[in-house]
Amino acid sequence: MTAPSVWLRAFEAVTPLGDTWAATAAALAAGKSAVAPIAAFDCAGFPSTVACEIAAPWAKVADRRRAIALHAAERAWQAAALTAAPERIGVFVGAESGRAEFATVRALALAAGSGPAFDHGAFARFAPALAARFDAGVASPAAVAASIAGRVGALGPCETFSLACASSSAAIVEAVRALRGGECDVAVCGGVGADVDPLMLTGFGLLGMLSSRGASCPFDIRRDGMVVGEGAAFFVLAIERGPAMVEMAGVGRSLDAGHLTAPDPQGAGAVRAMRAALADAGEVSVDCVQAHGTSTPLNDGIEIAALRQVLGEAAEQAYVSSVKGALGHWIAGAGAIGLCCAVHAVVAAEVLPTAGLRDVAPECKARHVVGTAVRAPIRTALANAFAFGGANSCVVVRSAA
Repeated sequence: MTAPSVWLRAFEAVTPLGDTWAATAAALAAGKSAVAPIAAFDCAGFPSTVACEIAAPWAKVADRRRAIALHAAERAWQAAALTAAPERIGVFVGAESGRAEFATVRALALAAGSGPAFDHGAFARFAPALAARFDAGVASPAAVAASIAGRVGALGPCETFSLACASSSAAIVEAVRALRGGECDVAVCGGVGADVDPLMLTGFGLLGMLSSRGASCPFDIRRDGMVVGEGAAFFVLAIERGPAMVEMAGVGRSLDAGHLTAPDPQGAGAVRAMRAALADAGEVSVDCVQAHGTSTPLNDGIEIAALRQVLGEAAEQAYVSSVKGALGHWIAGAGAIGLCCAVHAVVAAEVLPTAGLRDVAPECKARHVVGTAVRAPIRTALANAFAFGGANSCVVVRSAA
């Protein structure tokens, strides 16, 4: 029995460049970037002092993940205007654990004592007074999906994917598979990243992942690391086509099973994921690629080499771009915002540029979109997400016309 087609009925995003996808796309098309000095906390002495932040007052809450995710997911759901039995609606979200405010974490550490061993007595005396500062949902990756399910009235499968930079792409892949497999008729899927905080900035700094120049410039010869960003993007998928302009044509996932933070040097896992997605879609080539493109020296070159291996000579004709130059790296939400750009290319016949890219590195030669958007008919687009731990996830979208 042939699996049914899956259609994109609506999508929405909230980013540092706009409160809606329409506003964000217009800013991206003009080549704008959200990279700016961090305003959320005093970052003096931190490994980076810039990020791509959402400054909206409604986002200034304890659990920014849920606030940002709900802002995008609810509006995508409203735009889709679909009706389905609650038990036939699924929710699939890419998200990582939230974090308590840095001051609370520090206070808890002090309560545990300053010596080399955990002081249980001191913690028992002082920690209860800090309990009121915690929101139980903050510590749970699943809280975002559960909150979205509650808002849209979903009683079907509800799943959370925490696979670092591939989280939201994996969530979208599994939503497509659940729809094809008959687990649900409608799915809300996507992801959120909210990692502009002291702990994450310190962690990425220790890994040597952050740009020392404070610049996100994927594929550029000057690239020296990423810039952290935040935002959310969500999609409503359905078996019923309705007025859909985009088909979720192919999906693929793989694992490098190599280094915890470095990609496979040969890009073998990335190659398998891209080939799987293209085979699933029945495609041999694509018109544009929304690359993972982190702006790190190692990842960008490996991705382009893998792309050439997959597409062959056709790689010279496919447009390539990365949204991380403008919006930074959203980690768990990265795959979802990348897919927004791929969908935009198909629907609007416009390939958005890679902000920050000026001089393409020799190992990254491709048909890059530099400066401002390129207008071109795009039938098929590929969106890549490659993560820590070697998790790879790819989605192919195709014009429904």
